Amino acid sequence: MIKLGYYLHKTPSGKLIVKISGKKPPKLGSKVVDGRGDLLGIVTDVIGPVSSPYAVIKPLKASLSLNQFEEVYVKPARGD
Repeated sequence: MIKLGYYLHKTPSGKLIVKISGKKPPKLGSKVVDGRGDLLGIVTDVIGPVSSPYAVIKPLKASLSLNQFEEVYVKPARGD
């Protein structure tokens, strides 16, 4: 697993906002997991300034047990 960043909050439309902590933003469509390896959702967008980007995650479950500032990870695709 590759560290993506940390969870900030859920938007009114239900998407998750993650502050990206690495130098390289994730690819759109990347699978995002929590520290236990449980699938949280899919990266749908990268927003904000280039120097400090955020990832927008479409959750795959209605209820998630994420705490603010909890680290999340990108699950590498096959061949990466």
